[in-house]
Amino acid sequence: MQVDTTMNIKEMHRLLRRQIKKFGVSDTDLEQFPEFFQAVQDAYVSFDQDLEHLEHVLESSSQELYKVNRLLQDDVASKSREIEKAQARLEHIVNNVRNVIFQTNLKGEWVYLNCAWEELSGYTVEESLNKYYADFLMTSDEGDFIGLQSLVANKDGFLHKVLPITTRKGEKKWIDISVRLTRNKDGKPDGTIGNIADVTELKNSEIDLRMAKERLSRANKAKETFLSTMSHEIRTPLHGVIGIANILMIEDHLPSQTENLNTLLFSAQHLLGLINDLIDINKIQSGKIEFESSEFDFNTLMSGLRKSFGYSAQEKGIRFVIKKDETIPNVLIGDSTRLLQVLTNLIGNAMKFTTEGRIVLDLEVVEEDKENIKILFQVKDTGIGIKEENLDKIFERFTQAESSTTRKYGGTGLGLTICKSLLVQQGSDLEVESTYGKGSNFHFELVFQKTDRFKLSAPAFMDLQPSYSEMNDCTVLVAEDNQVNIRVIKRLLDKWKVGYTIVENGQEALDALEKQEFNLILMDIQMPVMDGYTATEIIRARRDKKYHDIPIIALTASADVEIQRKAKASGISDFMSKPFNPVKLYNKLKSYRSSVHSPPE
Repeated sequence: MQVDTTMNIKEMHRLLRRQIKKFGVSDTDLEQFPEFFQAVQDAYVSFDQDLEHLEHVLESSSQELYKVNRLLQDDVASKSREIEKAQARLEHIVNNVRNVIFQTNLKGEWVYLNCAWEELSGYTVEESLNKYYADFLMTSDEGDFIGLQSLVANKDGFLHKVLPITTRKGEKKWIDISVRLTRNKDGKPDGTIGNIADVTELKNSEIDLRMAKERLSRANKAKETFLSTMSHEIRTPLHGVIGIANILMIEDHLPSQTENLNTLLFSAQHLLGLINDLIDINKIQSGKIEFESSEFDFNTLMSGLRKSFGYSAQEKGIRFVIKKDETIPNVLIGDSTRLLQVLTNLIGNAMKFTTEGRIVLDLEVVEEDKENIKILFQVKDTGIGIKEENLDKIFERFTQAESSTTRKYGGTGLGLTICKSLLVQQGSDLEVESTYGKGSNFHFELVFQKTDRFKLSAPAFMDLQPSYSEMNDCTVLVAEDNQVNIRVIKRLLDKWKVGYTIVENGQEALDALEKQEFNLILMDIQMPVMDGYTATEIIRARRDKKYHDIPIIALTASADVEIQRKAKASGISDFMSKPFNPVKLYNKLKSYRSSVHSPPE
């Protein structure tokens, strides 16, 4: 390979010249190594070219990096602005929430509070942070205190309480506080988070409502006491009127007096019914109505209704019919008294508003199984009927379909309200279908329990007017403090030739039993010195068996279930309602007179 030997130092690369000068190489010396220096020269030139290319690449990359960096800076700035806006919005929302939002560490020190805290407590957020939360929430009642230890021990890590606090100004407020335990990434508790709601108005309303309920309860109790007292005061002379009227009816009287006596007796019994309605509606309002569950003879009950309303229907020239499903058992278990009350009211209404045609009591089995039977009761009439717009009004208290109805037919408007309430409380309802001018159909369903018994002795109040016979082999102890009732009982017992001793309280009854033997005791429930409950308990507690067996019949003006339960618990054998119905009293004495000891000779 031919090498150009004309190369000199000036033509060489700057780096190569520097090295040649450093070692003192002359142009003559260069001629000795032409190929070597040429190769070095080419290497330096190539290096310069590569360096220039690299610098160009670096410059281009630098420009790209600069552009990317600017874009990143702009993006970071934009994101930062968005985050700041989001934080500002969140802070705005949190600070405008009415509830206090808070966070504490495990020591119980506030680490975050929103602005609602200042409005609730009166303390600023700045002076409250890093201070123990219980210092602000502690009340005089230690039971209201929420401790962190109990929160940590709680499996759910959550507590909720309503408690009173005292604000910075000494004002008492009620708060609803919910606290939840927070945990770190390792699952260990690291603090709490929660919220506090100001429920002062709600709590004060609750307190006011409770106080109002207490006032209402006291008012209701006062009303019950008043009604009880007034009904007793009214019924006492009324019992005397009915009692004397009954005596006059069974004693000799002029034929011309019969109508007057019937009117007197009807008016007195009607007035008594109105008083009982008022008492019943008061019991229903106060939720004190209770229901019996005892065996009763269904057929005898229907027979009594037939006798009670048959004569009235005959007088009005209409028919009263009872259509009974023959699959209904003779004996059922339920509250026959309330059933009779409802049916009597419905049939009585039908009788009042029906002047021609007929009234039908339709009894039909709806469904039954081995233990229970559901019966549909329908009272249908061909009376005046009810206008469609008045169908809902008739069940309202003290309301009748039209004011003209009250003027023409009378009544308080309580009967249907009582019937409906009694049925609703037994899981049923009273419904009506009516066509104005053509008649009405009141109907309801009731469930009764079945029993294996097929027959019960008929209750005395269902018996017909007996032919009174003397009972001079019967001796009765009468404990009664009301002089009118005493006079009525004496007249009746004298008429039936019944031997009797009258005492006016329970203690005197005990003393009389020490001196004489009796076949039966008529025991008033409410008496001075010693009431009938106490006297009966003492009699039953005596060792002599005769005191365990002697019939003790309670004299009561109330058919209240609670009174009957209490009376039975004391040892009462039976009940005799006031005012005394001669038929009922006679049959009651007749059924019991030979049940214990014979009278002394």
